[in-house]
Amino acid sequence: FERERTTVILYNKPRNVITSHSNIDAAPTSPENGKEILRTTVYEEIQSMTGYVGGGSEHGINLKDGNISFESATGIRSKWHAIGRLDVDTTGLLLLTNDGGLVHHATNPTSESHKDSGVITKTYEALIMGHHDDESSPALKQIRTIGVDIGAKYGGWTKPSQNLKVLNHPTPKSTLVSITIAEGKNRQVRRMFHGVHSGVMKLHRSKIGQKLTLGNLEEGEWRILSEAEVLESLNWNTRTLDTIYQQKGRNRKKNMKSYKH
Repeated sequence: FERERTTVILYNKPRNVITSHSNIDAAPTSPENGKEILRTTVYEEIQSMTGYVGGGSEHGINLKDGNISFESATGIRSKWHAIGRLDVDTTGLLLLTNDGGLVHHATNPTSESHKDSGVITKTYEALIMGHHDDESSPALKQIRTIGVDIGAKYGGWTKPSQNLKVLNHPTPKSTLVSITIAEGKNRQVRRMFHGVHSGVMKLHRSKIGQKLTLGNLEEGEWRILSEAEVLESLNWNTRTLDTIYQQKGRNRKKNMKSYKH
């Protein structure tokens, strides 16, 4: 019998990779030449092991073995999910896990698990339309102080940003900003800037919480977080999950039982 434990993957998501288990919408046509745009899902990309960055030993396996499988490297045999989606055009830090409780904890600001630890924030770098200055921009002031009405369909008014600052101006008509939010409404950052009569041309998630960044991961690469990183960055104790597997030759039988964490 094999019991799974909480496993968290940190992935540097490229553009045109979909945060979905289905690639049904993975081949739209380009408005420029009418040809299909090649899109895959984050699950296909990660399971291919092409971007895996390992070292040392995890789950009793030598991670330097070039022929290692996804199951051997991660210990994940059940279904796994993203901890907060990134849309197809957004790049950067994406976490995935096999622990449904962790998904709820990290993405639901009203979760009971946040009473002592506070909400987990997300930080993005956004290239926005227009020339905006830190002190004089009405749009940035609104996002900082009262939030933005992104429409009832998408959750109504957002909370003010936790932090918002201008990084530079790549062109006279564009501004690169860093913005930190504590919510996770659908396409929230893009809708916030649209709601103040700007728009996002590029979006990159650079940090989750106070410390978790991409580090040296190149685009398309991923690694497994240590238990200490999961606790420090997400305030979550890794645990033995309820899903176990009984190995019988090449066939694997899934059993659902309850175990104390």
